[in-house]
Amino acid sequence: MSMVYKSLFAAAVMILVLASAGCTEMPTGNDPGWSGSLSPEETAGEDDDPGYLTPATPYPTATSAMAGPTLSRPAEVPPTPDPYVTLYDRTTEFGPAHPRDAYSFNLTAPPLIIEFDVEPKMVTREKHTTSDYGSKKDIVVKQEYPSEDAWFTVTVRERESGKIVAEDGFGKGFGTATDKRIYLGKYGDYLIELSGNEVKVHVEMRAGGV
Repeated sequence: MSMVYKSLFAAAVMILVLASAGCTEMPTGNDPGWSGSLSPEETAGEDDDPGYLTPATPYPTATSAMAGPTLSRPAEVPPTPDPYVTLYDRTTEFGPAHPRDAYSFNLTAPPLIIEFDVEPKMVTREKHTTSDYGSKKDIVVKQEYPSEDAWFTVTVRERESGKIVAEDGFGKGFGTATDKRIYLGKYGDYLIELSGNEVKVHVEMRAGGV
């Protein structure tokens, strides 16, 4: 065979070899040598956080231009000043050892307001009676009453003449109300007397100005 034919024969053999190599079947997904898919071992743990990122607050986005409701405290209203001047504010016990107090006052800016609250001495009494239940036995009931000797009086007089211009109190014909108020709206030079027995009394006196 001449050299030309040998060269052509060798070239033809090479073409056949290359053609047969191009028709080779591609390996399937079950072939462990194929890298086109991941095995179960390689996909496991893909939701795990490796810890490289730090949680942060999302960037604020634009919202509606309408303002939301806000809460505000109501405006504070200053208290109305007391137009009166306090002359006397005291709690006193009246009895045999301390039966009376007296004070003089020239009322140049009426009114004069005297308020008092009486706490009388209480006494316990036993009352024998018959029970309304069961065998109707005789029983003793204890009851508390203001002492019959408890009383209190506020007397306002004209200081020079001694004329009484206002008076009120507890007991001795003044009733059983324990808190009362005397209002005197006339100018004058007065003597104010506080007297009582077996009582503890809180007295407050005020005037329109001094």
